Amino acid sequence: MQNVEQILSFIKEDVIIGDLEVVDCLSEIDDNDQLIDGGLGLDSIETLELVASIEKKYSLKFKDYPGDVIKEKMLSLNALSTFIFEEVQKH
Repeated sequence: MQNVEQILSFIKEDVIIGDLEVVDCLSEIDDNDQLIDGGLGLDSIETLELVASIEKKYSLKFKDYPGDVIKEKMLSLNALSTFIFEEVQKH
């Protein structure tokens, strides 16, 4: 079972830097920056790829949650990684 820091590391290193190539290095990422509309400024395609990577890695289905919950949980990397951790703990 992964902790919040390991989940955060996966999202930053494997997805944001590795797959999406939004930034070049970890120092360019602030864990409290907004994922969409500022901060990292992910576009709709990048957001879908991020969600797909998370769903695959952690066996979650974002469609199983209300849209307002997902919108809130995707405000920042910290919020997203905490959400994933809490949901994985339930299963």
